[in-house]
Amino acid sequence: LNRRYTFENFVVGASNRLAHAASLAVAENPARAYNPLFIYGGVGLGKTHLLHAIGNRCAQDGLRVRYVSSEEFTNDLINAIRTHTTQAFREKYRQVDVLLVDDIQFIAGKESTQEEFFHTFNTLHGQDKQIVISSDRPPKALVTLEERLRSRFEWGLTADIQPPDFETRVAILRFKAEESGRQVPNEILEAIARRMQSNIRELEGALIRVLAYADLRGVPLSLELMDIALVDLLPRRRELDPKQVVALVAEEFGVPVERLLSKERSRKVVLPRQVAMYLLREEARISLPQIGEALGGRDHTTVMYACDKVADLLERDEQFRRRVMDIRERLHGRMQPMPV
Repeated sequence: LNRRYTFENFVVGASNRLAHAASLAVAENPARAYNPLFIYGGVGLGKTHLLHAIGNRCAQDGLRVRYVSSEEFTNDLINAIRTHTTQAFREKYRQVDVLLVDDIQFIAGKESTQEEFFHTFNTLHGQDKQIVISSDRPPKALVTLEERLRSRFEWGLTADIQPPDFETRVAILRFKAEESGRQVPNEILEAIARRMQSNIRELEGALIRVLAYADLRGVPLSLELMDIALVDLLPRRRELDPKQVVALVAEEFGVPVERLLSKERSRKVVLPRQVAMYLLREEARISLPQIGEALGGRDHTTVMYACDKVADLLERDEQFRRRVMDIRERLHGRMQPMPV
C-alpha cells in the first residue's frame, strides 16, 4: 500500500463524490456497506488513490489488507503454476479481510486468471470479506470478461469517476500547491485548470512543471512563464485547420457543415456552431474576426457571445462538457505532425 494516498488528501468534487462517499463507507464498515465496490473511470482520475485510501484506513484498524494490480495477480498465478505452489497462492489472496484489485479489465481474455479470480471472489465474499475493484469501464462494458464474473461485479455498488470540473481542478491544484508549501496566484491555477482538462495526473504534472521552471530560471510565476513551461505539454495549436475543426464538430452533432455556415438559427444548428467558435478560439487560437469568417461571415461580437455561452455550459452541464472534451481529444488525435 502507498501511504501517501489517504482520504484526507483526496480532493472531492461533483465528478467523484459518489465514489469517494462509497469508498469511505466501505473503509469504515468493511463487507457491511457495499460488497463488492466497483469503481470505474478513465486514466488518472483517482481510482488507485481511493483503493489505497481504503486499504490504509482498514490497515490502521488492524485488518489484513492486500492491494494488487490485475497484472500482478496474473503474474503471481503464472509463477504459482510454474513452481507448483498454487496452494500458497490461494492462501495469499484468500486469507485477507480486504482485497483491493486495480485495473481488473486486464484479466480479460486470460482464462486461467479469470477462473482463479472467480474462486477467490467467491471464497472472500462467502466469508464476508470486503472486495474493491477498479476498472476503466463499467462491468457491463467488460465484454471479453466471463459473464459470471461481470454479474458478480454488479452484486454491490458500481460508482464512476468522471473528469473533474473546473472548480475541482482548481481545488486540486490549490491543494497540491499548499502541500508543497508554495503560494501560487489564483490566475495561474485557473489558467492551468483551463488548459489541462482530461485528468488529474496531467493537471498535477503541469503544476510541477510550472513551479520547477520558475525555480530553475529564478523568475517569478506569471502567465507568460506558464505558457513557456507548458508549451510542449499542450497540443501544437498552430497546426489546426479551422475547416477541420468545423467538420469535426458538424460530424459530432450530426449536422452538415453547410448548415453550420448558413444563416439558420435553430437550436440544432446554433449550439454546434457556437461549439465550433469556442474550439477555434481555445484550440486554434485564431482571432475573433477569423473565427467569424470561418463560420459563414459572422461578426466578432457574435463569436464572443458564443464563446462565453459555451464556457458557461461547460461548467454547468456534465454531459455537454464530456462531449466537447471528446471533440477536443479527437481533434488533436487527428492532427498530423508538422513537416520538418
